Amino acid sequence: MVVLARQLRLFPKIVQPVVKRIYPNSSDFENLSRLRTEVAPAANNFDYSQVVVRKPWGYEYLWHQSAAVAVWMLHLTAGAGTSMHCHARKRTSLIVMAGAVECSTFDDRHRLGPGQAVVLEPCVFHTTLAVADGGAVVMEVETPPLKGDLMRFRDNFGRAGKGYEDASQCSTDLAAFDYAPLQNISHGGAGFKFKQTRLQYRSFSSGAELTAHLRPEGLVVPFLGQLAMGRKLVADIGEAVSVQKLSGNKLPPEFPPVELLQVSCA
Repeated sequence: MVVLARQLRLFPKIVQPVVKRIYPNSSDFENLSRLRTEVAPAANNFDYSQVVVRKPWGYEYLWHQSAAVAVWMLHLTAGAGTSMHCHARKRTSLIVMAGAVECSTFDDRHRLGPGQAVVLEPCVFHTTLAVADGGAVVMEVETPPLKGDLMRFRDNFGRAGKGYEDASQCSTDLAAFDYAPLQNISHGGAGFKFKQTRLQYRSFSSGAELTAHLRPEGLVVPFLGQLAMGRKLVADIGEAVSVQKLSGNKLPPEFPPVELLQVSCA
């Protein structure tokens, strides 16, 4: 653990924006063409509620799901990381809840702390490494909710080319894990602390209502509906967006209900 802290200090301080958006490039498409488009289609229909999926780097569980998004909570052990993989059909927003991670693509590395995020468009190969001594907790928002949409290019645990974990890796002994799905949290639409972040999840249907509850820092993610300024789409379903991006636009007086998660540092 001490070694990790020393390694962390070797890197120069990086000023990371609250949300970094990443698009696929030629390297992503070239390597994707060598893999099958989907290696675990059965995972798309599996019921992941009330289970924890064990991983060689830690574990994850389904935190919240709707028809449009699946929100997972990843618990990564210090020094461990996910495979280098991509999703061909879904967008992924990775938001750090606790600790620190390094999210790497074929070309870049992005250091993220609590309340910071990357938005990975479909086909971007990426890996997430826990670089803090205490590990990391990362929220993963997938749009649409297709768990089988997974292509592993490289993996330190021998899973390259293999699909998502099957039922044998699922545990129903929830008390053995740090298991806290959204449905178990009583918040009534008010803000609440989660790990090293402050969250608020509620529905909005007017610009005045949303403006009154927006925190000046942090980010927002629509779990249902979209935020648009006239014809300009500002926040799509499952897309993490900086609050600053909203404050620079005029919200309409009324709009269809949007279920919005706000995330900021605690």
